Amino acid sequence: MTIRAKLLSADIDEKSDFRIGHSTRAPTLYLRYASSWKDMAKTAMNDEIELVLWKRAQPLVTIRATKAESEFEILLGEQQDILVGFDELLNASAWPEDLQEIVEQDVKNCLNAFEAILPSSHYRLRLQAISDDACRKLHQDTTFQRLIITYRGDGTVWHDVKHNTDQQAIEMECVLLRGKRAEQPAQILHRSPVFSTGELPRLIMAIDVIPDLYEK
Repeated sequence: MTIRAKLLSADIDEKSDFRIGHSTRAPTLYLRYASSWKDMAKTAMNDEIELVLWKRAQPLVTIRATKAESEFEILLGEQQDILVGFDELLNASAWPEDLQEIVEQDVKNCLNAFEAILPSSHYRLRLQAISDDACRKLHQDTTFQRLIITYRGDGTVWHDVKHNTDQQAIEMECVLLRGKRAEQPAQILHRSPVFSTGELPRLIMAIDVIPDLYEK
């Protein structure tokens, strides 16, 4: 039997600085909250921090089912390359217009935030409709930083190795995870949530941040 993650990020006391759902535990230094795109990007640059969570408010938008929920990737482009290519592909996709506006703004804000800290970085962007149990094994991505936002459906599950606990993001939350290319020990691993037959596809966006330093 598969067990879903029991703790949602919305259940964590924001004043506890990620106490893994237990107010008696000492703060976990490798997990942090953020309050904006800029704050999230800046916080992630700390070598001790492996996951940054931004608990955004959900917009008053109903993300409808579509006839053909497309997915696409843009590989290794600089900021302007991503923005131009993304705009063209998004306009040609089957994603609902209300969702397109949200995603487009998220991409621009995310890239602007990281460019202010890591100029001339490369990025890899993926927008995807997932209808299966993809990436069910706990892992760390082969990248420097990876942002994952779930716009519809269950969010990313992350596992705290030290405390042996699982937590799960909800729709619209920004989960920024440190990857293998940062070359730091991993206390945080993650995986996709369980997908049940009959559910609408999970709609996610992932952006990999690849500083110029790591391209050499």
